Amino acid sequence: MTLRIKTRLWIYALPLLLILCGGCGIYSFSGSTLPPDIQTVTIQNFENSTGEGPANLTQLVTNNFKTFFQRNSNLNIVQRDGDLQLEGQIVSFTYTPAAIQREGVQDIAGLNRLTLGIQVRFTNVKNPDKNFDRLFSISQDFQQGRDVTQITPAEIDALTERLVVDVFNKTVADW
Repeated sequence: MTLRIKTRLWIYALPLLLILCGGCGIYSFSGSTLPPDIQTVTIQNFENSTGEGPANLTQLVTNNFKTFFQRNSNLNIVQRDGDLQLEGQIVSFTYTPAAIQREGVQDIAGLNRLTLGIQVRFTNVKNPDKNFDRLFSISQDFQQGRDVTQITPAEIDALTERLVVDVFNKTVADW
C-alpha cells in the first residue's frame, strides 16, 4: 500500500517540479544568464593609458578577463565580431595615502590605498539595450610603511581578478 502512495506522489510531484523549474528562466549554475543564441565573446587588450603600474599590467588584466570568461561561462572567445564584445583601457593605477593619522605635529598615512580603474565598453550584438560604457574601479589598502614597488605581482593579480568579477557580473550575470 505505501509503495502505491509513493508512486502516486512522484507522478504528481515530478511534473509540478518541472513546471516550477521551467519558470525560472535561463539560468546556469556558473551565474551566467545568457540566452542560448549568444555563444561568443571578443575581449580586446585593455591598454594601460596611465603609464603607471607594472609593465605587464595590460597583459595581466586582459588575460584575467579571458580566463574568467572561459572558466565561468560557456562562451567561446573569438578574435573579432563576437556576440558580446569587451574593450576598454586602464585609466587609473594610483597609490595614495589613506587613513591619515596625526603623530605629533605631522600627518602620516595609517594606510596606503591602491586603486585600479578600467573604462569598459560592452557591446551585446544580439541585444543592444544591454550595451554600456562604464568605469569600474576597485581598491585595496596596504600597511603604512609599504611602498608601491613592494606590492607583489600576486596581490596585483588578485586585485585585477576582483575587478574582472565586477565586470563579469554586470555583463554576463546581469547583476
